[in-house]
Amino acid sequence: MSAVLKLMTFRVVLLLLLAALPGCGGERLSPAALVARNALRLARPQEAIDKLSEGAGDSTPAGHFLRACALEQLEQVDAAKAEINLALEAAPKNPKYKGYSLRLKLFEGDETAIEPLLELYNQNSSSGAVSLYAIYAFQAKHAQQRSEKKLRAARVQLSNAQAALTTALKLSGEIPEHHRELLGMAVWFEQTDDAIKLVETLLRDDAENAELLRDRVKVLTMAKRPGETISAATALFKQQDRTEVAAVEFANTLNRLPPSPVVMRQYESLRETFPTNTAILMRHCWSLGKVGRSEEACEELAKAFHQQTDPRRRRTLAQSAVAIPLEVGDADTAALQLKTYRKEISDDQMVAFFEGQIAAIRKDYEASVSKMQDVVNIYRSDNRASPELVRVALGHIQQVLTEQQLADQIRKAAELTLRRSGINQDDAVNIHKEAESLLNLLEVHDRPTNETPKSQGPTVVLPKENPPK
Repeated sequence: MSAVLKLMTFRVVLLLLLAALPGCGGERLSPAALVARNALRLARPQEAIDKLSEGAGDSTPAGHFLRACALEQLEQVDAAKAEINLALEAAPKNPKYKGYSLRLKLFEGDETAIEPLLELYNQNSSSGAVSLYAIYAFQAKHAQQRSEKKLRAARVQLSNAQAALTTALKLSGEIPEHHRELLGMAVWFEQTDDAIKLVETLLRDDAENAELLRDRVKVLTMAKRPGETISAATALFKQQDRTEVAAVEFANTLNRLPPSPVVMRQYESLRETFPTNTAILMRHCWSLGKVGRSEEACEELAKAFHQQTDPRRRRTLAQSAVAIPLEVGDADTAALQLKTYRKEISDDQMVAFFEGQIAAIRKDYEASVSKMQDVVNIYRSDNRASPELVRVALGHIQQVLTEQQLADQIRKAAELTLRRSGINQDDAVNIHKEAESLLNLLEVHDRPTNETPKSQGPTVVLPKENPPK
C-alpha cells in the first residue's frame, strides 16, 4: 500500500471514529455530516449538500443545520431559513441553531435580531458558533450607535466584537463549517497570526485551491511580511498558468507592498512579459511614485499615453499622471501634469478635485475648500458625476475645517491659561469649559480603528483585473 493510500485510509477511519463522538455543541454527527462539514470548511457547498442527500439523506438537526450553511453559501437564503427552522423544530434549545437563525435575520436587515443575539451570546459566551454570530450583532449595534452620535458607546461595541472573535478563534475546532467566515473576520479585525494559522491549515487539505491561495496572499500582505507575500503571490501566479489576468493580479499585490528592489524587479519582469498591459504599467508607476520617482513614473505614463488609442485608457493614464505626484505631496509636478493633461481628462469634477488637493498641499486651505465645494456642486447638477469623489471631497473639507477649529480651540485654551498668574474658582470653570469643548470636538471626529480600512488608496481607480483586448 502506497504512503498516500495509507494516509487516505487513515483519514477515512478517523472520520468514522469521530462520527461516534460528540460533535460541535454536543451533537453526534453521521459520517456523511462529518464529510459535509469538511466540504463547507473548504467552501464546497454543493459537495456538502450532495453528501447529505446520499441514500436516505441526513434528516438529523445537525444535517438540517449543515444544509442551511451550504445553501447560504450558494446564496439560496430562503431555502437556508427553511432548513434552520427544521433544525430548530427538532432541537429548539440548541444555541448554535438559534444563533444561526438570528444571524440570517440580521443579514436580511432585520435589526430586531440584534438584542436576542446578544442575549444568546451572554448566556453562551463559551460557544464558538454563538461567539462568531454575535460579532455581527455587535457590529450592527456599533453602526446604530454611531448613527445616533453615541460614539463612545459605539467604540465599546467594536471592543465587544473583538472579544467575541477571540473566543470564536480559540474554539475554531468546534466550527469547521465556518472556517472561511472566521478567516474573513480575522482579516477584518487584523488578527494576522490567527488568520495565517487558519489559512495554512486550510491549504494543507486543499493546496491547489486558488481562493485559499489568494487568502494567503491577502493575509501575508496584511501581516506586513513582504518576502512571504511575494512568494505566495508567485505561487498563485504559477498556479494560474502565468496568464495575463494572473499577471495583473500579481501586480495588484505588488502595489500593496513597500516598493523594495525585489518588488521593482518583479514589476519589470511582468512588464517584459506583457509590455502593452496598461494595468501592470500603472501599478508599477504608482510604486515608482511611492519611492520618490514620480517624475520617472510620469515619463512612463506619457509614453503609454501617446501609444494608447483607447479613449478610456488614455483618460485613466492622464488622471494617474496627476494623482501619482499628489499621492506623495509633490504639488508642483502634479500641477504641471494637470496643465498637460487637462483637456484629455475632460472631467470638470475630477479637475476641481485635483486642484483642491494641490491647493491643500500648498497650504492654501481657503482655495482647497472652495475647490472641494465645486466637486460637490458639480455632482448636484450633473447626474454623471462621481458620488465617490463627493465623499472624499466632503471628508477633505471636514478635515480642513476641523484642523482649523481645533487649532482655534487649543489657542484659546492656551491663552486663557497664560493670562492667569493664579487660578481661582471662576478661572477653573472657564478652563474646564474650554477643555470640555475641545474634547467634544475630538469625540465628534474620532474614528474607530476597525471601522474602515486604514488606507483609502489612490484617488484614481486603476484598470480592472482584465487585460486590454
